[in-house]
Amino acid sequence: MLTQAARRRLASGLAAAVAALGLFALGPVDPARAADPSDQITGNGITDSAVTVRWKDGLLGADNKTVVKARDSADPYAFMHDDFKDLEVTVGQTRNLVHQAIKVTWKGKPMKGLFNANYLQLMECYGDAAEGPQPEQCQFGTEGLKQDKTGGANIGTRKGNVCDTHRPSTTEPPAGVGLAPFLGCDPAEDPAAPGYSHHDPAGSADTYTVPFVPVGTTNKLYQPIKWPFSKANSNEIQEAGTRADGTGDLYFNALTQTEAPGLGCGEALTDGKARDCWLVIVPRGEYEPNGWKLQDIDAASIMQESPLGAASWAQRIQIRLGYSPIARACGIGGVKQRQTQGTELISHAFYSWQLALNTGANCQKVYGFTRAPEASNTSQLGSETGKGLAFTTVPIGSEAGRAGDTPPPLPPLAYAPVAVSAITFGFHVNLTDGYVSTPIKLTPRLVAKGLTQSYKSDLTDSRANGGQGPDWAKQNPAFMTSDPEFKKLNPGLPFRPGSSLMSPLLTAEHSGVIRQVWAWVLSDASARAWLGGERDEYGMIVNDDYRKLNLAASPTDLFPRVNTCFNTGAPGEKIPDRCTLNLLPYMENYDESASRVRAANNPQGADWNPNISSPQNTAGWWEVGQPIEFPGQIFMWGVMDSASLANYGVVPAQLCKSDGTGCVSPTTTSISTAVGAAKADGSGLLQVDPAAAGNGGYPLVAVTYAAVRKTQDAEALADYAALIKFAVNEGQTPGVEPGQLPHGFLPLPESLRTTAMSVATALTVPASTSEAANTGSGGGSGTGGGNSGTGGVPATGARPVASSSSGPAFVTTSASPVPAALSTSPLSIGAIRWALVIVIIAGLGGAIGGPLLRLALSRRPPGAGG
Repeated sequence: MLTQAARRRLASGLAAAVAALGLFALGPVDPARAADPSDQITGNGITDSAVTVRWKDGLLGADNKTVVKARDSADPYAFMHDDFKDLEVTVGQTRNLVHQAIKVTWKGKPMKGLFNANYLQLMECYGDAAEGPQPEQCQFGTEGLKQDKTGGANIGTRKGNVCDTHRPSTTEPPAGVGLAPFLGCDPAEDPAAPGYSHHDPAGSADTYTVPFVPVGTTNKLYQPIKWPFSKANSNEIQEAGTRADGTGDLYFNALTQTEAPGLGCGEALTDGKARDCWLVIVPRGEYEPNGWKLQDIDAASIMQESPLGAASWAQRIQIRLGYSPIARACGIGGVKQRQTQGTELISHAFYSWQLALNTGANCQKVYGFTRAPEASNTSQLGSETGKGLAFTTVPIGSEAGRAGDTPPPLPPLAYAPVAVSAITFGFHVNLTDGYVSTPIKLTPRLVAKGLTQSYKSDLTDSRANGGQGPDWAKQNPAFMTSDPEFKKLNPGLPFRPGSSLMSPLLTAEHSGVIRQVWAWVLSDASARAWLGGERDEYGMIVNDDYRKLNLAASPTDLFPRVNTCFNTGAPGEKIPDRCTLNLLPYMENYDESASRVRAANNPQGADWNPNISSPQNTAGWWEVGQPIEFPGQIFMWGVMDSASLANYGVVPAQLCKSDGTGCVSPTTTSISTAVGAAKADGSGLLQVDPAAAGNGGYPLVAVTYAAVRKTQDAEALADYAALIKFAVNEGQTPGVEPGQLPHGFLPLPESLRTTAMSVATALTVPASTSEAANTGSGGGSGTGGGNSGTGGVPATGARPVASSSSGPAFVTTSASPVPAALSTSPLSIGAIRWALVIVIIAGLGGAIGGPLLRLALSRRPPGAGG
């Protein structure tokens, strides 16, 4: 399975509300206006654009207020209405959307059986009409997203049965041609009706098929192979269950034009506004559209018909979703371009700031951002022709020292703190008891077990020795959920049925924040001993390939994958066998990790299937299985930044001491505590020591700095100073509006804002005056890994955040180089998520980036992913 960053959130410009003329007004529930009660760091819930809809009030139009079609008690299908009369749905955010998760909650009638009745089906649709979208405009019907033995044959498709008569009846339900009534049919689908288009020319006259028409076209696509979506990237939810108390909740993955080109959500239109889309929810009750009542839980009592059939579609709820435009029509000529790059930790915040700044400048000045590794920051700021500002959590050039190299000489740099966020582990768990919304607890040793591919299910040779794995792993649990240490820490969490991988999704870059993760792991004596080869008290031992890397010696700055290959022994399996990076491919970035975890989209590579043909038409080939994990079988987790975690509504981990006490989640309080305990490194940049994050402090907190090359011309320095001032003032107001601080970021403490303002002010002071007055940067003083300059002048009465007398922080201490046992090869940054911002906004070229070391995909089976 290819490891592409298919989920990229790119945009510029402000979203505009779409005005719609309602046919008549009735009194729907007012949109919820309560402030988001969730924590600023992990929150993704109710915003001031939330909308609550009662089914009985009818269909809402494009303003999410006006009823454009009421429910009609004289409707021939009114026998369905009793099942939906109490249904009420709240969508947590409906404006300024990008690629993100939206919280959806509801209350109504409890689900009957295993998706037999009383569940919801959700989909994203396009459509500019005030009355709402048509079923042809909806992304739904992907094969393979419905669990076996749940629901009928057509509930997850775009097709169903045509009835032999076109009048429903609860006493004598009509039937499909040659079928029994309990197998369902839709009387409202009438092939004899004028203009009828729900018939596949290649299909049977006894069935209907609703074609998908991609946005901007008139092409009627009846066959799944032609659709621009599949089970690997569709956001449709075919079966959303309701609890016994009638409530339910989920996070819906809102997709932009980038992820769902067939919908075009967020596409910039000719007037500069964005194409808005719709969230459509089709409830399924206890009646088929023909009038058949589902009785007891048996084969004859399972909903059969597609939600896109005319009668079922008429029961829908629809909510307009307002998107930020993906691109703003800024001409290239005459536009002043200020490009930046750096750590992904700033991406979500910069995107918001960028929307406000670029729009406020009316396209006359454009700020762009490219995600880039630390080595690229050094090369860019070290060149007089490179980008003038790089966002970083560590001193520019310090990555060379971590690798055992000499830091390069650099021109004078100024560091301004602009954001505080965290590295987290995020979970999506939905096992036999349903969705788990409480944090999963982890100790340093449990994290070490996940990072070292030590559970048998995560091994390429897990089938060896009769399924016991290699000799060293015979006493190791197959899955994290069967590890006694995990079970003791998370009691009541059931075993994962139908499970495969349990390794966390990881990224491939080298960075200071990854080193911070390892520093936290190594702060625990039991984790260090286990990484060194000691068995835990239950007999589990570290993967022997990772033991040889000597990971217990000192924190490394990458997540290693030892690319071992193994022939699984399947009939006909061909060399070069299956390798680690086929089984456990790297994610492109934290955003992809969070997006995949939220969608339960497992990137596991292909398995050998002796029953299919190879490209050479020989027996056997590598086949990608089911990428989307089913409810009741979901256990996915990955490393991600707190902003990505919040953006997709992923459940955070609680990091605990080795004995399971002192567990702490990333919250406003715990991150504030950690920042208060931070120490300045040799360049004055605050660093949080994971072993000393303060009482109740979250150990994986990072302060992001804007590092500016001071040798630029005055105009460039003034523009970068303006960016910093906006970021630490207007940009620190929490919210989802353009220019505000997204969830996942701690509003900058006042002392850091003061420091940043003094640095920004100093950038606009003539060089001779500034250099004579400078005394520190970002709260301290130093050289910053070859940096020959200092930061800004503290304002009168300003309190330095820290002093170099505090001693060097752990991040700047010498780290072990990449273990020699790892095979590495250069990897181009490529068209990653944030690199495209510059190209789209201002027609600029791709980012200049240094190479990112990535483990080699050696001996990879062709077509096996990775």
